[in-house]
Amino acid sequence: MRRAVFVIPVFSIFLLSVALGGAANGQSVFGLNFLGEHNFRGSARYRSLAFSAIAVPDSNHAITLNTASIADLTRMTFSVVEVLGMSRARSDEDISDQNRFHLPEVMIAVPLRKGLVFGVGYRTRFLGRADFSYPRSVPGAPIAYEVYKHRSSLFTAPIALAWKVTEWINIGCELQIDRGSIRDYADVTFNEGNFQQVESMRSRGFSATSWSAAVLIRPVGRFYIGALWDGKVDYDVEESWEYSRAEFDSTALWDFSLPVAYGLGFAVGLTERWWVTSQFWKREAPDPTGFQHLEGSLGSEQLIAFGIERRRVGEGGFFSRLPLRLGFYENRWHVEFPPGEPVHSRFITMGTGFQLPGGPGRLDLSVEVGQIGSVDNNGLDERMVRIGVGLSASEPWSRRKGERGR
Repeated sequence: MRRAVFVIPVFSIFLLSVALGGAANGQSVFGLNFLGEHNFRGSARYRSLAFSAIAVPDSNHAITLNTASIADLTRMTFSVVEVLGMSRARSDEDISDQNRFHLPEVMIAVPLRKGLVFGVGYRTRFLGRADFSYPRSVPGAPIAYEVYKHRSSLFTAPIALAWKVTEWINIGCELQIDRGSIRDYADVTFNEGNFQQVESMRSRGFSATSWSAAVLIRPVGRFYIGALWDGKVDYDVEESWEYSRAEFDSTALWDFSLPVAYGLGFAVGLTERWWVTSQFWKREAPDPTGFQHLEGSLGSEQLIAFGIERRRVGEGGFFSRLPLRLGFYENRWHVEFPPGEPVHSRFITMGTGFQLPGGPGRLDLSVEVGQIGSVDNNGLDERMVRIGVGLSASEPWSRRKGERGR
């Protein structure tokens, strides 16, 4: 019965999240001409702290910013987080409202023994989706109507191992199996019967294997240092073009690399209840191989984040038992639009969490409010609200005495 209480709600929410994730209408308009919108890892708790909690130890969640943190888990733990985004993209002349679900991020962690934890999961690195339709002028032909669709998702399946070396240092590493694709569809239809409909599809499949490593250190008291290294991702890319007339089809193979990324952050407990968190993360500019239209328009990406958390207490009134989290982050994208003008995301974040009734586990909520890009600098902006819901549930990784021999 106890296992049923754990499994049924967890997988019900997971299946619902996958179903809703398939109904996304679009991602940030700035991510559609490159790999997509970068999706930073982290549970709803970490999102509400603006991705600043790289140095925060956590014994409740399997989805963390720092792989080394899962070494503190003492139970088998399943975590999932789903994010809904609602935005309004604006230029000088046009306005477009969008809403979207991210595919859920999932992680399960299993203690092999005390202080040694194995984990496996799924998370999206970059994602994008768009649907456009507009009239198109073709020389020597009547006005045509074009429908364009963009579908992209680059994901990784991490296989993690974390070890609590001593009471003051954790280390962790991940083997990351990176896969995904970017597909662009274009259908051109003419109003006159003498002209044939034209269909085309450009598909790019990405495949790579990469490594990451992380450390969590407590040198003294309530002061923690977190650091991570995300190794270079060397994608093998298989590209194909398909047209209405098969004789025009073609294929090509090429390589694309994401440079090494690294992050460093601190967490300080001002008191046992009040904590301040921070992180700096950066990846140098990738080479535009395969994205020739971005030659001279790719720069380094970086994240600067700060957070403050009032942790829950086990006694007192209702609000005293609720954690409160606030944060701010600024993310500079790889994409420059127009060339030489970087795209920035700036978000204020907030959130809270609740204990699950009937057993160990947590339900966390996050809200992010901010803007991507600028009409003055980039020609358009996107004002966005993201709502995150995260669930973590756990149970002992052993059979109870009463169940033995059954």
